[in-house]
Amino acid sequence: MGPLIRIGERALVGLALLTLIISATYAQPLPIGGQCVPTAVPFTVRSEGLAERLGDIILQCSGSNPGATGKGNFTVFLPVSVTNRIDSNNMAIDAVFSVDYGLGFVTVPVQGLVSNRSISFNGVTITVPANGIFGLKISNIRGNVNQLGSGGLRPVTAGLSFPLQLTQAQLTVANAITGFYSTLYSKGVTCSGSPLPTTIDLSDLFTAHTIFFSTRATEGFASAFTTRGTGDDTGTRFLVKYTGFPANAHLYVPDMVAGSDALTPTSGGDLGLPQAVGQYVPGSGTLLLVRVQSADATGAGGTPLPTPTGSSPVTLNSVSEVTLTNGAGYAVYEVADANPNLIETAQFPTFLGLDKVDAPSVAYESISMAPVSTVGTASSSAPNPRFAATDPASDCSILGDCQAGYFPKLAVQSGAIQLFAIAGGAMLSPPGYIPVQNVGGGIMNWTAIVSYTNGLAWILLDQSTNQNNGSVRVFATPQALAPGTYQANIVIDAGPLAGSATIPVTLTVQALTPPPPPKVTVTVKSVVNAATFSATPLVAGSLATILGSSLGGKNVSVTFDDLQARLLYTSDTQINLQVPDGLGSKTSASLVVTADGISSTAQTVMLAPAWPAIFAHGVLNQDNHENTAAVPAAPGTVLQIFATGIPTAASVSAQIQDRTGLVPLYAGPAPNVPGVQQVNVAIPEDIAPQTAQLVLCAAVGGKAYCSPGTNLYIH
Repeated sequence: MGPLIRIGERALVGLALLTLIISATYAQPLPIGGQCVPTAVPFTVRSEGLAERLGDIILQCSGSNPGATGKGNFTVFLPVSVTNRIDSNNMAIDAVFSVDYGLGFVTVPVQGLVSNRSISFNGVTITVPANGIFGLKISNIRGNVNQLGSGGLRPVTAGLSFPLQLTQAQLTVANAITGFYSTLYSKGVTCSGSPLPTTIDLSDLFTAHTIFFSTRATEGFASAFTTRGTGDDTGTRFLVKYTGFPANAHLYVPDMVAGSDALTPTSGGDLGLPQAVGQYVPGSGTLLLVRVQSADATGAGGTPLPTPTGSSPVTLNSVSEVTLTNGAGYAVYEVADANPNLIETAQFPTFLGLDKVDAPSVAYESISMAPVSTVGTASSSAPNPRFAATDPASDCSILGDCQAGYFPKLAVQSGAIQLFAIAGGAMLSPPGYIPVQNVGGGIMNWTAIVSYTNGLAWILLDQSTNQNNGSVRVFATPQALAPGTYQANIVIDAGPLAGSATIPVTLTVQALTPPPPPKVTVTVKSVVNAATFSATPLVAGSLATILGSSLGGKNVSVTFDDLQARLLYTSDTQINLQVPDGLGSKTSASLVVTADGISSTAQTVMLAPAWPAIFAHGVLNQDNHENTAAVPAAPGTVLQIFATGIPTAASVSAQIQDRTGLVPLYAGPAPNVPGVQQVNVAIPEDIAPQTAQLVLCAAVGGKAYCSPGTNLYIH
């Protein structure tokens, strides 16, 4: 319905302009003679704007009768609503009509009458000077260019109905184009424990590794981010909204943000620039955002922080807390300085202080130009400028980093899914499986959506939304289906940057008496350590992985010497399990997999009292970030190591490079994760920065068993 309305609007505008051309051509001119040449310098304006200032309309008139005087009405028609500030009589108080008789333009004391899409200056008196040459100018008309829609360049054409002989009756007074693009590094923010420093400023928050998420704002064209102009209530503003945060959360944002062309741009370090506290040279004409105090929830009002003065560079290190009410709050920034000749961008981190997490939660952030308004017509009180509430598109195409590694990127390794079922009954085949991975950076929020080619509601997903790595199991619900073949597509959508993937699904529904299923052979190809996927001895109570074929089914079991193992995950090719605790001191056991009544050939697996193995990605720094080369740990901080193969009775120690016999602060079961042990170890304070080898050892019965070394990054 939207496009139809816009087409209709354009048709009405075209008809109105045609009427204007005819009326201007045949209108009775003033009795002053001569001819006028209209010109305009069209401004580039923001398509999000509801009250954008349009270019001046100028008339150069000559050949008139010297001394002749006439009075007439001058009307400008627009394809959008005129949105000037008006008084109680609909008279514009900020649009200006000027006359130049040879000494420069002088304002005529006649206000413009605003009527929807037109403004009329009625009763203007013109007296021709002795040389017969004079000029007219209409300036500071504002228009709701958002009515033209978004997308590419949209010209704003003015129709002129003047009591003068004009060489043309239409002028382009503005070109509307999208003015604001943005990147939110994480639209969904996973709330976890996050420390705050004693002194809260930008540099100390970085040093304390307080969790943050970055916001980037980019101009759609040079001069889209402007400082406060004549007749404006504010400069360009941005409204940043936060929702869904826990009650004990604290958010901090920089008071001032140095843009991309500043001496040192402000940056959290996760969007292509190095982590830095911004530096700004006063009066440099580079992009500077300042926080607005006491602005309302639309971004209007309040007082911007003072712009730095002087001649020396100013370090922008101060931050302020965002007031949260029921987990929601907002911050407002205003452009205090900018370069109108460059496309500029600015990015800033929002820091999350959270001393503990009572329950999992995901918070959200959004950004728009401000003040946000729904007033799209002339008003006596609505702020100028003001903007429609629009969700900005990604700025990566402007900055050329859409494929950068710091953005999330979806990877789905799944072919077409084939399901089989009985009409009116249940599935005959195992469920389909779709693994989902984020192979890029940041946090990737994704959804799974089903689109049916034929039939309805015959697919059931075990989950339809998640973050980063996960999976979707696909079940058929054929109870209402007749025999036949049904097709659908499952779309995993992770947003415009991370991408999407489409997985075809075919369901074959057989008659109530289907042919016997093909003979299935349950085959065990290998039994490996679940942490390293290496063939090692297994430990009672630890985690193991079975790889093979035809391992899945409705009823699956695994036994070690007739002792049932606890199954954590099953599929056609893989089983994750916990080795039974009751194996005692045995050195080997006979393993059998049974799927839907069909058993594998017994396979002998070796057992050991202990066999520590550290999980891949299983070493976390004290701030819960994974220990990597990019996120190293500091000496004196505590590591969280997750491993398997360590019995409860074992004496546990750790080794970091040449530092042996390190006693853990904690060594025991990981909370709520069967078969996984957690070992917390402090890094020696005097150890040098390096890439060290981390080893866990478990002593049982006087014999020590040690894990393979894994890289530990220390800064």
